[in-house]
Amino acid sequence: ARDVNEVVLCVKDLNSPSFHPSMVSVWVTDSFERKDTERDLLGKLLIDLVKSHGGTLSQAQLVEGFESVLSTLEDGVTDAPKAPEFLGRIFAKAITEHVVSLEEIGRLIHNGGESLLQIGLAADVLGSTLEVIQTEKGDAFLTEIQTSSNLQLQTFQPPEPIKPRKLEKFI
Repeated sequence: ARDVNEVVLCVKDLNSPSFHPSMVSVWVTDSFERKDTERDLLGKLLIDLVKSHGGTLSQAQLVEGFESVLSTLEDGVTDAPKAPEFLGRIFAKAITEHVVSLEEIGRLIHNGGESLLQIGLAADVLGSTLEVIQTEKGDAFLTEIQTSSNLQLQTFQPPEPIKPRKLEKFI
């Protein structure tokens, strides 16, 4: 991830755009077992692949990769309990860099499976995403994108007695 040009060459050499969503999913899921620095580099790499380098990775492929990560998140938490927080950081980076909207990320999380909503993972991912955006870009930016997204944050809350730790402060 440190040599973006090398990654771009490798991805282009594969010449398999249909594999790109799987590639994103594998990279993101693998990052749950890595250090913060490596996760941050992955976030930057994904943004670079979408925004630069001739659109090596399309927004649709990135979103499809994120969907795949969310579909396996419940299992991933077993091995990486902080996976929702880590995924939230990657989502926040994509949102703040205007690669994916908060509305789209919210839709992905909400549609990530009924079990994500029921066990509180949806709230944890969204809460982490909002927390990182607030920390990095401030309250004004967060309020602006929340308003434009029309997200109903309360729809991400798990049923009682589960408490959404991170999401609660944004509702």
